Amino acid sequence: MNNIRVELGLVNAKPPLRALADVILVLEGKDLTIRRCAVFEKPGAPPWANLPRLSIEKDGKRQFVPLIELPRELKQRVLSAVLEEYRRKTDSR
Repeated sequence: MNNIRVELGLVNAKPPLRALADVILVLEGKDLTIRRCAVFEKPGAPPWANLPRLSIEKDGKRQFVPLIELPRELKQRVLSAVLEEYRRKTDSR
């Protein structure tokens, strides 16, 4: 992979959700977009990010099912890039 680009927007939503990001992976000259990665932050805690997932109810309990699976190293790179962009945007406010 040559590049990871992040297009992130801060959102006014129910906390702890703070931002949503689209991640563009440039693979051999082709773009692959992962839409709606979520960034969360609670007061006094560092922010964290998740790849898109679907909320379902199973046996009366709420569970989250991943919509995309990435190899561990790539997932870490993607989530790190999302958090870096979030910090950049929130530091400039």
